[in-house]
Amino acid sequence: MKMKWKNPIGSGLRSYKPGKAAVLVLGTVLLLTACGKAGGSSPDADASKPANAVQGSSQTKKPAANNETVEALYEQAKQEGKLIVYSTSGRANDAAETFMKQYPEIKVEVSKVKSDEMMDKVTKEQDAGQFNPDVIITKEVSGAVEEEMVKPGRYIKYLPEDLAPMVDEPYRTQAEGYANYLEFRTVFYNTEHYKTAPITNWWDLTTPEYKGKVYTADPLSSPAFMDLFTTMVVNSEDMAAAYKEKFGKDIELHGTENAGYEFIQQLFANGLVVLKGSDDVLDAIGKADSDAIGLAVSGDVSKVEEKGWSILPIYDIKPKTSVPDSGYLFLANKAPHEAAGKLFIRWMMGGKDGQGEGMNPFNEVGSWVPRSDVKTKNEISFEQLNLWNYDGEALYFASPKVRDFWIKQK
Repeated sequence: MKMKWKNPIGSGLRSYKPGKAAVLVLGTVLLLTACGKAGGSSPDADASKPANAVQGSSQTKKPAANNETVEALYEQAKQEGKLIVYSTSGRANDAAETFMKQYPEIKVEVSKVKSDEMMDKVTKEQDAGQFNPDVIITKEVSGAVEEEMVKPGRYIKYLPEDLAPMVDEPYRTQAEGYANYLEFRTVFYNTEHYKTAPITNWWDLTTPEYKGKVYTADPLSSPAFMDLFTTMVVNSEDMAAAYKEKFGKDIELHGTENAGYEFIQQLFANGLVVLKGSDDVLDAIGKADSDAIGLAVSGDVSKVEEKGWSILPIYDIKPKTSVPDSGYLFLANKAPHEAAGKLFIRWMMGGKDGQGEGMNPFNEVGSWVPRSDVKTKNEISFEQLNLWNYDGEALYFASPKVRDFWIKQK
C-alpha cells in the first residue's frame, strides 16, 4: 500500500483553498522553527477544530449497527421533519424524487452548492452553532474536504454495516468516505477521424503529431482537472517510467523538478489549448471531424446524443489513465434529521442488493459505482480501471505549487 506524505504539524487547517492552506502551513512551520518549537504539537491545529465537532475523526466512527433497519429508520425519520441535503450533483434531485415516493412521509430539500462553497457554508454554519444539513454529497477539492471537513468531524463517514461487505476498496475502509460513484478526467478523441484510440501514453501528447491539437478544461477553474496534473507530479516516478517506455531513454529535465512538472511544461510547449470547461473541450473536438484530442470528464460520454458529439473516451493510458473524482456521501455533523439522512444514504446506495431505484441516477455510462454487486454500464469494470489512488493528503499540500507552476506556463 502506498505511503502517504506526512503533514509536519498535523491536520485541522481551516481554509478551504489549498493555496491558502499551504501558505499557512509553510508560515506556521517557519514560525515554529524560529521559536524552537517545531517538534511540539501545533496550537493552531487544536484551535481550528470546530467547537461542536464530533470527537475523533470520521475514520474512527463506527458504522451503523445492525439494528438500524430500514423500517426502524423510517419510523424514526417520520418524527424528525424535513430532510436537508447539500449536494454538488443534480443526481441528488433525481434520487430525492424517488425517495419521497418510497417514503411519502419524509420531505427532502436539496440545495445545489459547489464543493468549495459548501465547505465555506457548512464551516460558517457549524461555527455559529447552526446545524442545518443532514446529508452532504460532494466531490473532493484537492484533499481539502478530507483535511478540513472530514478529519475535524464536520462531515461524517456513514457506511451501513450490512452494505459494507459489497463496497469495493478503497471506499470500504481506506477512503475518507463512501463514494456512490466516481468519474475521472481522461483523453477523448473524435470517432469520425479516428477508428481506434489514437494514443496509449500521456507522453504522446507532447509529440509533434499533436502540436496545437490538445485541448483541456482549465485546471485553475476545476480542482478535479488540477488533481490529475498534481497526481502526475506526486507520482513522478510513474511518469518517468512511461517516458522511457515511450521514447526508449531516460527523461531529461529542462529546469523542472521531476517528470510530472516536465510533462506539464512540455504539454504547454507543444501548444496546449486551454478552454473553460469539459463541454467546451468536447464541443471543440466532437462537433465535426477533427484530429484534435481533448481532456474531459468521463461522465460526459453520457451526453453524446444530447450534444451531438462524435467522441469516445480512452480508458487505458500509460502509466495510469487518471485519478478518481469521487462523489462522496456524508452525514453532516449533528444532523438534525439523522435517521432520515441515514435512510436517504441507504436509498442512494441502492439498498441491500444495490438494485434499488435510488441507485439509478448514479449508475450511468462514464461513471462507476464501487460496489461488487452493481453491474456497470461501461465496457470495463471498476476493478479494471487503470487509475492512481487518490492521495488527498499529498494533493492538499502539493497542489498550490503545481497551480503556481501551471500559471507560469501560460
